[in-house]
Amino acid sequence: MYRQKLTDVPDHILGQPANAKNGMKWQSDYNIAAWFRFKQLTHDMVKLHIHWSDESGENMLCVDQTTINSQSLLLSGIARIKVTGQIKSMSIALETANLSFTVDELFVQPARHPQTTKVAL
Repeated sequence: MYRQKLTDVPDHILGQPANAKNGMKWQSDYNIAAWFRFKQLTHDMVKLHIHWSDESGENMLCVDQTTINSQSLLLSGIARIKVTGQIKSMSIALETANLSFTVDELFVQPARHPQTTKVAL
């Protein structure tokens, strides 16, 4: 399988804490989705990855995976990453043996969690 970088994530999307100091451990969630169009139905595995670099080095997490059973596929998920210090760089990549694809849409943003509402009884 080949891993192909799709894009770098711009710094303004990273949403890291301004006060993240050297050695500080924290986590962040990212909503990631991508629509792909494959020219050949190969039934091979395909994986969407998030890569990031921080003080601990290079890191990678599989966001979603499936087999190529349709010409148009959506891979998506919430990636919860654990970070040490500041995020130096972040990118999105696709891992597949099928290199005949195009990216129709790609979406990355910090995940927003619904607020918990307290109800008085």
